[in-house]
Amino acid sequence: MKRLLAIALIAGACTNAEVASVPPVTASATERPTLTAGSESPEAIDETAAPTPPKPANTPIPSPTPLPSDLVWFAPNMGSTDYAELFTKPDQWSEARANVDVFKFYTQNVNPHPCSICGNNTLGTFIEVRAFERLMTWGIAISVEVGAVKEWGCTGEMGFGGARDLIQGIQAHGGSVPILAMDEPLLGGQLVSDGRTCGHTMKQSAIATSTFVDRISAEYPHIVVGDIEPYPHFSVSDLKQWTLALAESGVTPAFFHLDVDTERVRVEDHDVASDLRDLGEFFHQHGIPFGIIFTSNWTKADSSRGYYESTMEWVHAVHEAIGAPAHVVFQSWQGPAPSGAHEVPINLPENDPETYSHTRLINDGLADL
Repeated sequence: MKRLLAIALIAGACTNAEVASVPPVTASATERPTLTAGSESPEAIDETAAPTPPKPANTPIPSPTPLPSDLVWFAPNMGSTDYAELFTKPDQWSEARANVDVFKFYTQNVNPHPCSICGNNTLGTFIEVRAFERLMTWGIAISVEVGAVKEWGCTGEMGFGGARDLIQGIQAHGGSVPILAMDEPLLGGQLVSDGRTCGHTMKQSAIATSTFVDRISAEYPHIVVGDIEPYPHFSVSDLKQWTLALAESGVTPAFFHLDVDTERVRVEDHDVASDLRDLGEFFHQHGIPFGIIFTSNWTKADSSRGYYESTMEWVHAVHEAIGAPAHVVFQSWQGPAPSGAHEVPINLPENDPETYSHTRLINDGLADL
């Protein structure tokens, strides 16, 4: 049933006229070491302009249908050394592949620009191994994690331009993108990076996020957009207020994924179990699927084995607190390795007891949940 959902999402995307003919991917205006903004649209984008004002409360706002529950996501580490082999050696993760509904790429992995933390895992490599075509054939929906509101794009307009380039690039090479995951727009509106910041209030970040979502929905009505935010950087109260601020700006996320810093939870002694239950109930009441990212404590991610064992500890903790979340997200960004790339963990194979791979983690983690 889940795989049929992914196929339906892909089919819905493929019925859109823009898939038949898309312009080429253009170069990024500014390359960043973290999240590349992508190129601006052909029309001039005025990032100094004030954010689009919120919609009047009495204006009917079409919102995307939330994704259903019981979905498994997989996002390999951007620089993992055997990333391409996921597509050239599919027999080495047949069990995990059968359970994965959504495959999420990082922005850096699907644009044509060099990426120091990605190794060779950039757009050209994925075109060469026919990654997008294979995911479509396997019935796995493609998602990309994108910057909606960042210090380099405070109004949501540049985030839209970058996302559009990525969508077009994937479409031009046999794929389709029915799902976008926003990379922490609440944090992005506040964060200071390289001396730059938007300095947004929560309301301003919500308005800018609404601009991004509105632009995506207008040009790609088949695409649903969800949100990722960090905990305990933001408290349960903060995250609830943020979701309500988005609603006031006309945005209902298609899903909400929680990025938990398990080391900070440990050091600061947060009652994470209680907070997970609270958030799960809140998002359930609002009809938004609640997902949790399963990744390693960053202090224990110096090897694939350390990553595996730490992530399984987190799986156990979540299961004890709330059982299986609506969306189970196996995702890594741990690094860097001595090479400078973010490599841990290795992805394959899934069935070697001596190899602590990401696909083995999917199988064992799902069995535990």
